[in-house]
Amino acid sequence: MLATRAFVMLALVFASQAALAIPIQYKVESLGGNDFRYEYTVTNDGSLGAGVALEGFTILFDTDLYDEGSLLIVTADPLASDWDEFILAGGLGVDPAYDAFEAAIAVGETVSGFKVEFYWLGSGTPGSQPYQIYDPDTFDVLFTGDTQPEATAVPATGSLVLMLGGIAGLAASMCRRRPRDLVPR
Repeated sequence: MLATRAFVMLALVFASQAALAIPIQYKVESLGGNDFRYEYTVTNDGSLGAGVALEGFTILFDTDLYDEGSLLIVTADPLASDWDEFILAGGLGVDPAYDAFEAAIAVGETVSGFKVEFYWLGSGTPGSQPYQIYDPDTFDVLFTGDTQPEATAVPATGSLVLMLGGIAGLAASMCRRRPRDLVPR
């Protein structure tokens, strides 16, 4: 029974973690050689609070993997007209970043088309990057995470809870076995 309770508590922890997941997804496109383009999709899933709009985010570019001087914003209109976008220079111990703020993404809304081109210094294909969601008035960081490839969307919280509930039920039924069923013969 103790194992069942521990498993259920662990499942609830994972479910609550999944609920706090402002998704920023990316598609990466090769432009030839080591030149690439990221296209970002940002969703306000309500993790910031009921009715709280997402108004600013920053995506970091590790200087060991990206040539800072090559970072170029190529977001097209009308999105480019609605958002203020900047490449923030890196410094001692601070990576350069792509920053976008001003317009708002309401709870339940998704906005696609934020684009940055760059020269890749790493091997293979560029991947996930750290990001921050912040309040553009106070600059308080509201959420941090890592971008995810578009093909691996974060499962809906309800689906995750149902799946974990099923696993918890299976674990509970396994723990109810009679002691003689567990003794090897």
